[in-house]
Amino acid sequence: MKRIFTALALGLVYAANPAEAVDIVPADGITYAAKFVFQKKDTTSGAPALSVYSGQTIGTPGDGGSPASIPTTKSMAWCDPATNPPAGTVPGTCYGWALHSKWFLIDLSGLKAQGLTKLNVTINAKRYIGAETAKSDLIPALTVWRGNQTQGPHLHWYPSQFQTTPAFWGWLLSPWTDQSNPGYMSASGVGPQTVASVSGVFKLKGKKEDWLTVAVGGDAKHDDPAQKHDVYFQLEVDVKQASSGGGGGGDVFDPNGCVVGKTCWHSGTMNHCMSVDLCNLPQYQGQCQCY
Repeated sequence: MKRIFTALALGLVYAANPAEAVDIVPADGITYAAKFVFQKKDTTSGAPALSVYSGQTIGTPGDGGSPASIPTTKSMAWCDPATNPPAGTVPGTCYGWALHSKWFLIDLSGLKAQGLTKLNVTINAKRYIGAETAKSDLIPALTVWRGNQTQGPHLHWYPSQFQTTPAFWGWLLSPWTDQSNPGYMSASGVGPQTVASVSGVFKLKGKKEDWLTVAVGGDAKHDDPAQKHDVYFQLEVDVKQASSGGGGGGDVFDPNGCVVGKTCWHSGTMNHCMSVDLCNLPQYQGQCQCY
């Protein structure tokens, strides 16, 4: 059963089971469009990935509040020269437009207490074909941080590629990176341009630190700013248990640190592990090393 949490400006809407009533829990911080909360059973082999898409309704009537709908993003939200961040930025550098992007919170905070120590996480931002053709041309891009920005302003810009200057307003967020994962990805310039994927190993540290924040936007690179428009998207989050060593079950890692059967190493321009689905796209075929 899927568990999907939506974080609205007024609070968090919790759907423990779609057939049950939805409770509203007060929350502070930046406005998250949705919150995914994983339990141990959601991380076992064969458990489905969780996903949301633009236009999807979350919540049910009679839950103490109105149902929420996942919004659209903007076609240039991930890289837009008009973001106008504070002084100190590098000319020509790509910054995201925070208020045009859509933000999601991945809650892994209950898993360490359930006996887990390490996870394989894959997050895919995908083009979604909705009711309006003009909004169905997303070139997806995403950035993933470790942490939960529970307080402070949600300003107009963000460092979509982890730029260090100017200082990021999200001081509770830090790059989620390891040897196989740059923490951000754009589908711009890669053939069909329908999927951007970030994957890597997530080591559980404790309840206050086991969160991921995701920003999703478009990277269309329009020549004319007037071409910016609303676009549909789908966000897919897959979390599986990783082997902590010492034998037994769990995922198997190849010599590149990629999860056998789930991710493959792209040693060219990407130089990191990518999901098998991404490697199977026409523009990447023959470029990934899979075991």
